[in-house]
Amino acid sequence: MNPNRSPRLFRSTRSPLLLGMIFCLAVVAAGPRAAQADVYRVMVPVADRSVAGREAGFAAAMKTALVRVTGRRTAGDDPAFAALVAGADRFVQQYRYAADGRLSVGFDGAAIERWLTQNGAPVWGRTRPVTFVWLTVPAAAGGIVVTRESVSDLKAQIDAAAEARGIELSWPGAQDLQAEKLDYAALIHANPEALAEIARRHGAEGELIGTATDQSAGANVQWLFKFQTHTGQAAGAAEGVNLAADTYASLYAVSGAMTPVDVDVGGIRDLRDYAKVQRLFGSLTMVSRVGVAALHGDQVEFTLDVRGGAAPLVRTLALNGMLAADSDVGLGADSGTGTVASGPPPGAAPELHFHLRR
Repeated sequence: MNPNRSPRLFRSTRSPLLLGMIFCLAVVAAGPRAAQADVYRVMVPVADRSVAGREAGFAAAMKTALVRVTGRRTAGDDPAFAALVAGADRFVQQYRYAADGRLSVGFDGAAIERWLTQNGAPVWGRTRPVTFVWLTVPAAAGGIVVTRESVSDLKAQIDAAAEARGIELSWPGAQDLQAEKLDYAALIHANPEALAEIARRHGAEGELIGTATDQSAGANVQWLFKFQTHTGQAAGAAEGVNLAADTYASLYAVSGAMTPVDVDVGGIRDLRDYAKVQRLFGSLTMVSRVGVAALHGDQVEFTLDVRGGAAPLVRTLALNGMLAADSDVGLGADSGTGTVASGPPPGAAPELHFHLRR
């Protein structure tokens, strides 16, 4: 909490009834987490069900989990994480063999994140952008659009790449294309911004627009990726997914010590609103503690301990969309928006100012 904060905020915290209600609600609200990627549940092939086969499966699964949680595609083979891979069995919470013979492994994510934080490695939270995929394939009949109902080696390879990197893809359904009056010819001539608007209506934040030579696993695919102000190109079936994941990780994978940050949130009209905001903060992997410092009218001052400080928190809140920033803030490129109180004393927690969207 900033010691320079106006004392009028603190006078409103003297209501025992309101403080008691918030305390009780905070306990309830801390339970469920927001919808997040299950980065610590991994399926891997194994040679057999022997102890050696199982241990090898645990190590392989840990490599995939490290790629997902750090955002680094080479993390599984990085010597810096060799101890985690070698001791993967110590982090296993549950495992089972699937009907297809693969091993399903569930890791203790909190323990892995503690290890990564203590060793200065980045941690990418489980709340992640959804990427909408527009993929066309020329054909003798004029071409096709790959949909969520499509079955092909190419689509399977793209989906597998997304699973390995821990990002969610959204494909258009056949009915979606019909509703948007989109077919192969319309898509290959469509403006990427117009497609991005459709993707947003379907709940996606990023988009991949691709053209493939065919639907085989070895098809050549040319990709255009767009997310916020970021644009990039890639070639190869899985490379579009890797470009998207690398971009997201550069923005949301956070390293560094926990730093106190004050967040003022306006527009909180009742306890239901308070619970909604408290659950949001509690669901963020980068946040280790959520407290309440002050109340005034419809405004609540939350105190958070945030890995990496204010900038990554602002970016993540902008992605979530529940809170709207009151004005722009200079927290660095692509930091999103928010407001930092001017002139905080050295060492004081930065202050961010948002309001709850309606």
